[in-house]
Amino acid sequence: MRALVDLLWPRRGERLLPAVAAVLLASSFPPLHPLVPPFVGLVPFALWIHGLSPDAEGRRAAVRGSLVFGTLYFGILFYWILVALIWFTWMAVLAFIGSMILLVGAAALFGWMLHRAVHTVRVPLWLALPVTWTATEWFRAHWPGPLAFPWLGLGTSLTGFPELVGIAEIVGARGVTFWLALVNGLLAVLVLRIRGGGACAREGTVGALEGGRRWWPLSVVTLATIALPMAWGVWRAHTLPMRDIGRVAVVQPNIPEDLKMSGDTALDSTFASLDRLVPRIPPGSVKLVVLPEVTFQIFPKHPQFAPQVGRIQAYSREVGAPIVFGAIGYSYTEDGEFIPYNSAFLMKPQGLTDYEYDKRYLVPMVERVPLLPAKWLRHLQYFGKFGVGKGWPLAEVDETAFAPLICYESTYPQGARQFRLAGADVLLNITNDSWYGREPWWSRTTALWQHPAHLVMRAIENRMGVARAANTGISLFVDPVGRVYDATHLFQPAVEADDVYTTDVLTFYTRFGDLTGNGAAAAALILVLASFRLGRGSRESLDPVEDDG
Repeated sequence: MRALVDLLWPRRGERLLPAVAAVLLASSFPPLHPLVPPFVGLVPFALWIHGLSPDAEGRRAAVRGSLVFGTLYFGILFYWILVALIWFTWMAVLAFIGSMILLVGAAALFGWMLHRAVHTVRVPLWLALPVTWTATEWFRAHWPGPLAFPWLGLGTSLTGFPELVGIAEIVGARGVTFWLALVNGLLAVLVLRIRGGGACAREGTVGALEGGRRWWPLSVVTLATIALPMAWGVWRAHTLPMRDIGRVAVVQPNIPEDLKMSGDTALDSTFASLDRLVPRIPPGSVKLVVLPEVTFQIFPKHPQFAPQVGRIQAYSREVGAPIVFGAIGYSYTEDGEFIPYNSAFLMKPQGLTDYEYDKRYLVPMVERVPLLPAKWLRHLQYFGKFGVGKGWPLAEVDETAFAPLICYESTYPQGARQFRLAGADVLLNITNDSWYGREPWWSRTTALWQHPAHLVMRAIENRMGVARAANTGISLFVDPVGRVYDATHLFQPAVEADDVYTTDVLTFYTRFGDLTGNGAAAAALILVLASFRLGRGSRESLDPVEDDG
């Protein structure tokens, strides 16, 4: 054990630059949303990797420094896993430790791949950085089952400036990640060039530009790489034809999570809040009303809950519009095992419809404990053993197709894309973010702002509007350009109603998917395999050769 610690413990010179990069990059995300850090945050790390020795000790140093980077970067971004959930269960400690092990491991993989790509395969630094960073982001979003964690890819850092990331409709959120990492790589090479070390062969094609002392051509290339995608996004935002599908109301009951988990008391509190909020919606003024995730902890399709379903129907009659709401679905396996689902239902004035969407991407630990069979968790009531839904059903309302993303599903680009391919006009995000903090300012975590930021990317990728109903906030609307409007305040009961927009555009990203992420993952795998082959070849060339003469 001590030998392992000695091997992984960072040495002098392996801490500062990775730590600076981690803090700078972590500051890029909500709620701060500064414009500059996403373009420069990886530069210190790239320069540090470039300066390491190309041998095995250099690779080990790359891993050790990456552990520093990953611990700080992901620790700053995801501290809330522990801080927010510890109020509810001691399993938050396990969830945080397990998440950090996986995430820091992903950071170590990134540093190791980047070192091998630059020093062994001799890929230009400006190209190796975006390939390996984007591939690592792809890997952590595609871990098996509920281990996958796509939350806060680098592209999400620019959701405060949606017009600048319009290229997401072509390349998706991971394409924006690749672009940002590419700019970081070019800036790193530019720093090397200005310092006089740019003639190094590891800079590849860019390094050949005018020799080590002529850095201005590279400056032009870098500025063009930054400006051209931004300019296209701004042009697209001002020329995109949008269609108004009508007014939608989002309702924020504001039931604290500790109260929401208290059974009948939670249900009574929810109905009491809705009794006050629903009358704020003038009858006939909206096309649809959207309530949050698991608004009611009931099984709407079970006869036992007919009285509660009747009250929901009364709300629908009162506003003269259908209501999408969250509750619990269920099914039975062939051997009679009960399976609950986190589900969305559609109520019309005439009664409960057959529509049901069962959540497909489950929250690790809370909805599905990774790696453990659900039957091992029978002693828990619903917690940790929710079923995984199937299909992409659309809620049809007056010739408009609405697609519900439940809570955490907003972080998965493929979910929104599949709904769009199925014919969706508008995304609905129903969520309960009360897990991420409480009303006092000191108990609120950054997850409350991080979570809704993903919807900006989903809107741009598919050029469709979004309406978000969050139990304690932030409820909001997003137009197909990615602009947020009518956002509510946290921890206040609220109703917001406004026009929602869509387009008739089927974007390149919607048609063909995450080509950039898939391509980067494939390229990184090829680079790793090539590095092993080249590394073996270089070692063999150093072996002594016997003299036959």
